[in-house]
Amino acid sequence: VFRHSRLIPAVEYVQANRIRTLAMQAMQKVLHAARIDVYVAPSFDEADLTRTNLTGHPAVVVPNGVTAKGQSSSIAFTGRLYGEAAALLVAKAYQDATDYHLRKPDLSTN
Repeated sequence: VFRHSRLIPAVEYVQANRIRTLAMQAMQKVLHAARIDVYVAPSFDEADLTRTNLTGHPAVVVPNGVTAKGQSSSIAFTGRLYGEAAALLVAKAYQDATDYHLRKPDLSTN
């Protein structure tokens, strides 16, 4: 992968960054128009992960309980660009209101 990245032509790299900037602006525009400072999504939602990884929007992942199979689950609080403080405040309020972060999965079963 790293060797391939060394072979990307500068024109393609610049074009990719332009598209990334457009995606960042579009997502920021949607959040602003909808008056959203922080939104909640499943932490492993593929579409949301792709979107936030591409645009650089800050996300905080916190425990959200245990599944029927006994596995830990989590949710993500995503904020606006440079909105880390709001995302952290909401995540902290969620943790203060729940005890999911204190629960441990049962590791005794095989």
